[in-house]
Amino acid sequence: MCVVVSDNTRFAFNPLILPILLKELADIGISKQNITILVATGLHVPMSPDDLVENLGRAIVSSFKVVNHDPDGELISLGTTSRGTPLFINKNFIEADLKIATGLIVPHFHAGFGGGFKSILPGVSGRITILKNHSFSMVAHETARYGVLDDNPIYEDIVEGGLRSGLNLIVNIAVDADKNMTHLFIGEPQATHKKAAEKLAEDLQVEFDELFDVVVTTNGGYPLDRNLYQCVKGVAVGELMVKKGGTIILASECRDGVGHETFQKYMSYGQKPQDVLDKVKADEPVEDQDNIQILARALTRAKVIVVTDGVKPEIMRAMKMGYSRSVEDALRSCGWPEDELKIVIVPGGPYVLPVAPQ
Repeated sequence: MCVVVSDNTRFAFNPLILPILLKELADIGISKQNITILVATGLHVPMSPDDLVENLGRAIVSSFKVVNHDPDGELISLGTTSRGTPLFINKNFIEADLKIATGLIVPHFHAGFGGGFKSILPGVSGRITILKNHSFSMVAHETARYGVLDDNPIYEDIVEGGLRSGLNLIVNIAVDADKNMTHLFIGEPQATHKKAAEKLAEDLQVEFDELFDVVVTTNGGYPLDRNLYQCVKGVAVGELMVKKGGTIILASECRDGVGHETFQKYMSYGQKPQDVLDKVKADEPVEDQDNIQILARALTRAKVIVVTDGVKPEIMRAMKMGYSRSVEDALRSCGWPEDELKIVIVPGGPYVLPVAPQ
């Protein structure tokens, strides 16, 4: 059997959830020798042995077969989705007789919500599968946004791929803006995820009457703010709330720097954000295309200032963003406190769900 787990960019409570799940499997007679724990890296960097211990716990890493998914490794073809996405899924996963995915359900900047079948696509899918699902037209679709599942082409593609994969069960947790566990959802993947998303939409929605001059937010803290690449999620929250021509201030640790070489290369192309959008559309499929596209799109709407010690100012400027040593300095660069600015502070970043005025 195969248990899919999130990598270290997700706050999924793996060291808490996984031992309980594995004990339940042992109690029904499934030996640890017959279990593969597959890390859903998607196109992320594989986790090192130390990362695996931090993410899963030393006892699990030393007692079970733990494998990083390789999007260029051994894959099995399941044909194509109705949108033409070629479905290549991890061989270990497809050949398992029982398939379980754990993970975090949280608003997602183009798939609507994380969790559910997203552990499969992109989590344990082939490179071409992921790139097609994250294609320019799919990401640009008006419903490919935070908290939207209905008519969202990326989500519907993910569901179709997940159903074909044969995933039997999901064990998904939810957290609040302070990353306290609030819910545990267990069951058949499609219906359970849909019900979980409805509950989270109720819990996490933040309504506001008009757009803001300045949005101050984060990427939700560790581990989602490990690198600048992941921080596009926080910027996308700001994009929903900021006025055209306004400013998004994002505070993030970025202990791993930019994180993705292709992301940095494309965001450094040309003089304007529109140059980046034109380039990635012309070159697709492009690694990291979704994050590149969403950040460049946000930059056509508003200025982005990142408060961090993890990325050098000159790199930030080359990537068309501002840099500041502190949130206070960033606010002063916007004219605060002299100017009358409508400012909102969103400490939870991607762990909240802004509902824009109609």
